[in-house]
Amino acid sequence: MGIALETAVNKRAIAIAGSGAVCATGLSLALLQRAVEANSSALQRRELGIGKTSQSIVAGFVPDKTVAQLRAADAAHADSRAFLFAAAALREAAEITGGILGSISPQRRGFVLSTTKANIEALDNLVRRLPVSAIAQRQIQPAFLAADLAKAFDCRGPVQCVSAACISGLSALLQGAALIRRGLADVVLVAGVDLISQFVLSGFNSLKSLDPEGCRPFDQSRIGLSLGEGAAAIVLVKRELLSSPAILLSGGGTSNDANHLTGPSRDGSGLALAIQRALAKAEFTPEQIDYVNAHGTGTPYNDAMESLALRSVFGDRVPPFSSNKGIFGHTLGTAGVLETALCVAAMQNNLLPGTPRLRERDPVAPASLLATPQPTAHLKRILKMNCGFGGTNAAVVLEQEQP
Repeated sequence: MGIALETAVNKRAIAIAGSGAVCATGLSLALLQRAVEANSSALQRRELGIGKTSQSIVAGFVPDKTVAQLRAADAAHADSRAFLFAAAALREAAEITGGILGSISPQRRGFVLSTTKANIEALDNLVRRLPVSAIAQRQIQPAFLAADLAKAFDCRGPVQCVSAACISGLSALLQGAALIRRGLADVVLVAGVDLISQFVLSGFNSLKSLDPEGCRPFDQSRIGLSLGEGAAAIVLVKRELLSSPAILLSGGGTSNDANHLTGPSRDGSGLALAIQRALAKAEFTPEQIDYVNAHGTGTPYNDAMESLALRSVFGDRVPPFSSNKGIFGHTLGTAGVLETALCVAAMQNNLLPGTPRLRERDPVAPASLLATPQPTAHLKRILKMNCGFGGTNAAVVLEQEQP
């Protein structure tokens, strides 16, 4: 009987009821979708201080007008961009649900935050002896930022924070789904947020992993990544709460290469394992996947490793795949949530996203790499994957129900 109960819990369907985004394209998921349709990049060049020097950096900055708009609407959090971005994405996601949140008791609402450095910008300002509010200082700590966001959206159920490098976003979605499957919540708000800061820039600059001209995922001449900032939110619900056909989070898997502090396993075996686990959980075969949304940072080792992992899992029939980081940069702990929200929009619009900034495909990348967006009449299942420092890998499978 115990095994039967566990099986029933694992089979409990989880649906995506709403999503929202704040990134380099601006304040809304709709603006991001326009960039996807145009295959355009929102990366910008700015002169920024890194340590004691000033350098020209190409990255995905949230537009100044968006920051000003959010600050004007919430003076209490004006110097906590992490809170402002996450709250804005959560509001958009909640509005799209059509009132589902209001119909659920606060005690049955869970919250999971995905971030690598939370409101790290406040620490930069403290080091420079600039004024920083007590709220902004408190939200330097990821757990406190999670608690404050959960309180703002009246989530009185389980509150969790995931900080697992660049697979944080997908891990947070899997954590949120697990809360619902275990009967601990009916609705879980999952938010991801990270900022471009001097601290983060210094770290990636020291690794010599930044492309001075902007990232070119899967390009033959790629030399590095572009950082991005922003927030994204996804509302997960029990499937029975939705009356119309939904997009389901059907399965997920994780793994760890244990290869290197920052570098992935060169053969892609760890990522392949995470993909295989996600497919097994979702009970799908590789042939049933219609599109793969890659991690695709633009670093030489990452993109080559991902290409090998895809070939390992799919053989000679790799589905259409692409990377979207040429639009908004690598948003670290936000990436999994933001890119999953983009995948949801792709399903709703029957449009396979392209790979902005791609010039010439690296021959190691499968030929099914999408340089530009492609309309499709069949987009039922998507595989989304991310990789991170420490050899971490994660993958989830999204499924669109048919009317």
